[in-house]
Amino acid sequence: MRLSHRLTLVFSLFGLAIAGGFQYTRIRNLRAQSYVVTRDMADGTAAAVQALVEDESRAGDFSTIGRNLQRVIRRTGIATIVVLDKKGRRLVGRSDDVGLTTRQPHPGVPIELVDDGVYDVERPVDLGPRGRGVVEVGFRTDRLEARLRQIGAEAVREGAMATLAIGFLAWFIGMWFGRQLERIVPRIEALPKDPEAFRPLRLPASAGDEVARLVAAFNRLGASLKAETSQRRELERERRELSAMLVHDLKTPLTVISSGITLLREQMGEAVVPSRREAVPARGARRTFELLEMSTQRLRRMVEDVIQLARLEEVSGLRERAPVDLAAMAAACVKDFELVCSERGQKISARLPKGAVPEVPGDAALLRRVLDNLVHNAVEHTPSGGMIRVAVAVEGARVRVSVSDSGPGVPPEARAEIFRKFFQKDVKRYVGNVGLGLAFCEKVVLRHDGAIGIEDAKPRGARFYFELPATQSELL
Repeated sequence: MRLSHRLTLVFSLFGLAIAGGFQYTRIRNLRAQSYVVTRDMADGTAAAVQALVEDESRAGDFSTIGRNLQRVIRRTGIATIVVLDKKGRRLVGRSDDVGLTTRQPHPGVPIELVDDGVYDVERPVDLGPRGRGVVEVGFRTDRLEARLRQIGAEAVREGAMATLAIGFLAWFIGMWFGRQLERIVPRIEALPKDPEAFRPLRLPASAGDEVARLVAAFNRLGASLKAETSQRRELERERRELSAMLVHDLKTPLTVISSGITLLREQMGEAVVPSRREAVPARGARRTFELLEMSTQRLRRMVEDVIQLARLEEVSGLRERAPVDLAAMAAACVKDFELVCSERGQKISARLPKGAVPEVPGDAALLRRVLDNLVHNAVEHTPSGGMIRVAVAVEGARVRVSVSDSGPGVPPEARAEIFRKFFQKDVKRYVGNVGLGLAFCEKVVLRHDGAIGIEDAKPRGARFYFELPATQSELL
């Protein structure tokens, strides 16, 4: 629900509550006033009847009293008049309805509690020779009830008109305040996403003080975030440029070192060892050159990982996307690593499905580098005589590629952060990796809308895997 609608609803409910409370109080006051007026009129009429009965009683002719009381009933609309002596015996009884002649009066009952349509008032009266008595005057309440119904009907009409008026006013106020705030809310929501796109917000001069203060605070916040973001982005750009230059410049001396090591190793291989005494130092020197060459290659891979990761972080999507055959890629990768594994005394194999494997949309070069990184890590962490297996499987609408080794595995406490850059949970076990290759793999897989993870291999070792969605046309 929009803010303006919520404000309109709040103002409408508040206005209706006020209008309802006002109408309820007004109706209650009108009813109370009607009761008071009716009681006053009844008391006044009863006093007049009392005076009439006392004047006629002095003569002792109660038949004349009866005729006079009947005339009073016809002229005034009184329901019943009953005169009782001091012992409660009825001396005179007159009514405008024959059905009320046997009615038992109930004086003292409040008018608002009358349930038979007649309100009785009792007053003491001097009956002359007969002593003291009482006169009971009954008044019909139908006129009062009609008046109360009229009050209720008028209240309903007035309440409906008040509701419409208050609802319209609340809608106008709510929409006005809501639109003022809605001009600020989207800008506040967009500010964290792109602070550099901030533009100061301007409101008309009719805006209230609170809204104006809110706008001023937002403008200050936006300007501060924009300046800070611009400064941080500039520093980040300079840092990336410096890192790129340093890493790029490392490639030249690494190439020279690698070429020199290769040349020296070849020269060592061509050298003739004249005696058995010199064979041991020659083999030691050759092993030293092999270690130097391996460390140089490892350093070169680290440099390439840094460059590739930096390039990948510069863009938010993939530069190209085409159908990729992961089964063929896995077979080619295993073939490329066969010589390396053979030299290290390892075995590498591929396990591919018998049927056709759906192609996945993506960047073939990036995905091949992901697979190369995973296989290279498996080679690095698998001892001589160990086994490396690259498997491809189809699981529903996704293609899963896994690389298993028979090395020491990855401890469970390290798996949550192993794809983080510069991760080094165990220096001896992860030396040379520093997490850049795996961080690169994770970013590439996520760019392909896939998932990457690690699990235990059987009977021992680690299994890295990634899953990618297959091309929809291949699944039909």
